[in-house]
Amino acid sequence: MGKLIADKQGPVLGIDSSASMFDKLQFESSRLELGWNPYDAFNFLVTGWHLFEDWVKSEDPRALSRMKRQRKRLPEPMNLVLDVVRDLVNGSKHFELNPDAASKRRVCEVHTGEEVGFYEYFFHEEIPAVTVDVHWYFSIRVLRNLLIRYFEWVFDDSVPIAEFPRELLDAISYCNIATRSGPTPAIWLIGIGNN
Repeated sequence: MGKLIADKQGPVLGIDSSASMFDKLQFESSRLELGWNPYDAFNFLVTGWHLFEDWVKSEDPRALSRMKRQRKRLPEPMNLVLDVVRDLVNGSKHFELNPDAASKRRVCEVHTGEEVGFYEYFFHEEIPAVTVDVHWYFSIRVLRNLLIRYFEWVFDDSVPIAEFPRELLDAISYCNIATRSGPTPAIWLIGIGNN
């Protein structure tokens, strides 16, 4: 006999907690490491966004992993990354945004990875990417790296909220071509497939 669904319970097929949703995100990340694929990228971004935005609501309000997913507790650069993920997820799911979502949109240009332009030359990448406020450039490879590192911090109960990873902030900062300086952060260098 199966599990009877009652009250407000939702039917669940294997993913029944934020931790298991994070496992799913890691699985999808590993698929992207094998190579760029729009289906894998879509699944990864949707999972990451819902892990941040929706699944947090099912946890105990005192859980550290829940507190680490509150925008007001995050550094502004991480909120920018989350805005980019939100924009890509909403755009990919709905194609046309409602007026409220359009007014919050941060992404101003989508790059297919097939163009020959400034960003492709500067970043030496041939995979999809987005530009935010003209100076910020995030490829799907870099977004994957940033999100995985963010959620590793979220689900590490040994690290307090006040200790947001410095290397993550450095990697996000490196995406701003107007202020970029210093060596390439290690998080930034992790690749996707042969790209």
